[in-house]
Amino acid sequence: MTTYNTLKKIIPPDQALANQALSRSLRQVKDIFRADLPGVSEAVSNLESNKDLDLINALATPIPTVVTDFVGNTLATGTGPGNTVTTNDIIGIAAGATVNSELPVVTTVVTELANLGALTPLTANGGSSGSAVNGIYTLMSYALTGAYSSGGNVANSTTIPNTTHYAGPQTFGDVDLAFSTAGTGLIAVANSYISNIATTYANLVNQANDAANACAQQLVLNVDNCTAAGIDIGNVVNDVANANLVANSVSTALGLASQLHDIGLDVSEGGAAQFFENIANITNLTGQAVIASMREGRNIAVLNAVGIQLDTQLVDVNANTTVANNLGNAQYSVAEARANIVI
Repeated sequence: MTTYNTLKKIIPPDQALANQALSRSLRQVKDIFRADLPGVSEAVSNLESNKDLDLINALATPIPTVVTDFVGNTLATGTGPGNTVTTNDIIGIAAGATVNSELPVVTTVVTELANLGALTPLTANGGSSGSAVNGIYTLMSYALTGAYSSGGNVANSTTIPNTTHYAGPQTFGDVDLAFSTAGTGLIAVANSYISNIATTYANLVNQANDAANACAQQLVLNVDNCTAAGIDIGNVVNDVANANLVANSVSTALGLASQLHDIGLDVSEGGAAQFFENIANITNLTGQAVIASMREGRNIAVLNAVGIQLDTQLVDVNANTTVANNLGNAQYSVAEARANIVI
């Protein structure tokens, strides 16, 4: 027999039905069964409506387009599910995100182009500034040392010699003009060779360009998201004294260590666990301990999910002290403490 059928024998049917409807509605409230009736009654009496909020009351959809657009344009700028921001989207470049997989592509392509002889007009080096086989990059290198300038001074007249890959000799007012002059300048000639390489070996060049662009996009993404999050890393390399990150900070290290269990639970692509595994130095004990701690955290979560509760806090069994393994505040002897240790 349903509650309604029972209740309508005690009170009028319409009131019994209203009570049944209210009961079904309240069941949708999370943890309602943990609350007592007086508490629920007081909470309901203190609820507020959207009275006088005409724009809210006029909404025809749960979330207006203006809200989703704002979130999409300002918050959903990451690479996670639904464009959510991941750890890699903020500081992933430090762990080699994208770079570790894309830079080898560039290296492979450049090596293949070199093996094919495609880069010879640029990189050929005959071993001296006057070699007739020097490529454009080699000529540039010698030019910057004053090898082709009057008196060895790059501010003086500069003559780039004739080689297999450069139609010289060409004389310029100084080394800057030797580089920048349209048509016959070293940069213009190099660009012409590069354009030819890009056309002749389009597939290979596109692979390298895509990989290089991916690395650049990762760096830009990190900078943009750090700025949006208010993270100011500072000029750590060139201005250590004014850097905003303090190296070897004990409090920071201890704080991080205490959070490793929770950090390990974020196993999403580009998430915290992946980031710390990538930067951990697995050749030493410290780095391996970081990874082990995160794995331990995941193991604890798995066991907790099936009702197996663990406590990893160690007990000093050499002292008559309070046992920390969820044993309350009672004092235990050494023997009693040992008995409570689970190995």
